[in-house]
Amino acid sequence: MAERKPISKRLRFEIFKRDEFKCQYCGITPPAGILEIDHITPVSKGGNNRSENLITACFDCNRGKSDVLLSSLPSTVNQKADLIAEKLAQLKAYERLIKSKRKHEEKQIDEVEETFRIYFNGYSFTPKFRQSVRTFVRNIPTHIVVDSMSIAGSKISDPDRTIKYFCGICWRLIRKSKEENSHGFEGWDADAK
Repeated sequence: MAERKPISKRLRFEIFKRDEFKCQYCGITPPAGILEIDHITPVSKGGNNRSENLITACFDCNRGKSDVLLSSLPSTVNQKADLIAEKLAQLKAYERLIKSKRKHEEKQIDEVEETFRIYFNGYSFTPKFRQSVRTFVRNIPTHIVVDSMSIAGSKISDPDRTIKYFCGICWRLIRKSKEENSHGFEGWDADAK
């Protein structure tokens, strides 16, 4: 017979938390029932204290089960495991999407910076200003942001004043678009998107 190792208070609490402080056999919750940790595969049959082998059970269900080996987990545990797996898959897909979007935005910002460098060779955007340009490319079609930089660069010979003028153009375009959208206008034409 395998030697029973004690379950730490921390692990016990994590299992209770995972199982929403509910007996996974009958659904009882405190204070109506006293909760314990049950081994899905009993220690006497080779079970261990890893979290995937532990389940929340009330005193009565745990004693009733004793050291019987479950041929299958209660459906609520399987459902929760499926739900957790689905949440993880969705989270990974979302993170990939955000990373892809961020990469695309970086390329758009680089395009605006390249236009700026046509007029001011050797200059680069600061990380803080790149964030401002990110706001612009999120709200204005990229080709219009690039054109705005070109207009600013062709009119002003000082890089700092050019950036201020460029920002003014972009903010004015964003305000104009929001005003038009509040009046039912769709904003940028289909070719500009």
